[in-house]
Amino acid sequence: MQVATDSLVVTLPMPICIVVEDVGWWRGQDGSANNEPFRNGFSRDHCLDDYRAIARLAGRLETRIVLGMILGEWDRHNILKDVPGATWMGSSWDNGRNCGPWIDEAASFLRDNRRRLELACHGLCHEFWHNGSMERSEFHDRDCRMRSRDIVARHLDAFFAIFDECNLPGAPRIFLPPALLHSFGSGSASPQALLYRYGIRHVVTRFSKARRYAEPFHEKFTWECGVGLLERGMAPVPWHAAATSPSWDFNNPVLPLHWSNLIHHEPERNFDIVDRWAEMLKKAVGNMDYYIAEDFLACRQQALAFYLAKLSVHNGEIIIKPCVPADAPEYDGSVTVKIKCSPDCCWQCTGARIVSHRNDAPGISTVCLRLFDGHEAIHIFRREPV
Repeated sequence: MQVATDSLVVTLPMPICIVVEDVGWWRGQDGSANNEPFRNGFSRDHCLDDYRAIARLAGRLETRIVLGMILGEWDRHNILKDVPGATWMGSSWDNGRNCGPWIDEAASFLRDNRRRLELACHGLCHEFWHNGSMERSEFHDRDCRMRSRDIVARHLDAFFAIFDECNLPGAPRIFLPPALLHSFGSGSASPQALLYRYGIRHVVTRFSKARRYAEPFHEKFTWECGVGLLERGMAPVPWHAAATSPSWDFNNPVLPLHWSNLIHHEPERNFDIVDRWAEMLKKAVGNMDYYIAEDFLACRQQALAFYLAKLSVHNGEIIIKPCVPADAPEYDGSVTVKIKCSPDCCWQCTGARIVSHRNDAPGISTVCLRLFDGHEAIHIFRREPV
């Protein structure tokens, strides 16, 4: 959406946030053919360099990337043997092969890079084992019917117990449903009501795959029981494709990738892969249409404004009305705009304060504004010289 005056062009750019799923496996082999989980289909086991690659991508883009963590192979005390359906071994679960100093090394790295990497809940082992046989997926079945609340709660309890025991940073506020099997719209019976109890405030999934007991507020987002749901979109490359070349259609705020996509079978070549993705994205945000959000929350804030806000011009003023419902969880009135003006043009605004300002390209500024309480609109206008 774009409006202009004689001296000013303003757009509501689409925010971009990178979400990387299936992070946390130590074994690379896809075990689905042998009743084991759908791991990353990698030819080697994972290592610290695989985490370093994602941190480098976040640093190159000056953003915080969301990592969908799978923590079953971080279980150092075999607590999953007592969690129904958590593993293919059941009560004989033994994770000794995956335990070693690499767990503490990775946890330390994630703590040191918490400003670049946000850890989200993706599950224990991604799937569910019923009477010893693997089913998709961990929290919902193939018909997107949630498993019993007791089972889901025990899986979440185990996830957060491993998270805390390994001293991982931050309390996960984002849930990424394994295999995109999820549901919403059933109120207090929904997974959102349960997730909220664990501190989860956001779910990212594909609405077209979810069971919808009620229609979403908008085709790209909705909320329920204090938890916001945001459309994930289609992944641009297959989940098991390693060392991928960057490709994306930019039709959705979330860029969904999988760990394999961003790393190489030879770990020393990981940076080559992420650097190509960084260059592609940096080039794309040099125009007026997109920008890379600071983190997931900033992306979701802007996504609501991007889809709902109204822009207009009246008497030379540009007017922005966010039009986001008051009950939308965790929306604070933020709106990010891109402004293009001639070098001698000065501008100012009323109805909001400037939270941040940066120059993304010659003559183009990205400005985050926050609506003042009690105001419905932001006015941007040219400031006359004194």
